[in-house]
Amino acid sequence: LKDKFIKHFTGPVTFSAECSKHFHRLYHNTRDCSTPAYYKRCARLLTRLAVSPLCSQT
Repeated sequence: LKDKFIKHFTGPVTFSAECSKHFHRLYHNTRDCSTPAYYKRCARLLTRLAVSPLCSQT
């Protein structure tokens, strides 16, 4: 349920191998991504992570 809800807000977001550690840390350990009332905030965090300089390096 959480996956579908967050994908609805973020769209198709992919993370590089270097960035996956940060994604998992945010997705599994933050209040925003573990409480249904905050899923929209979680989606915004993950979207910002995907476009950050840390994750956009190739």
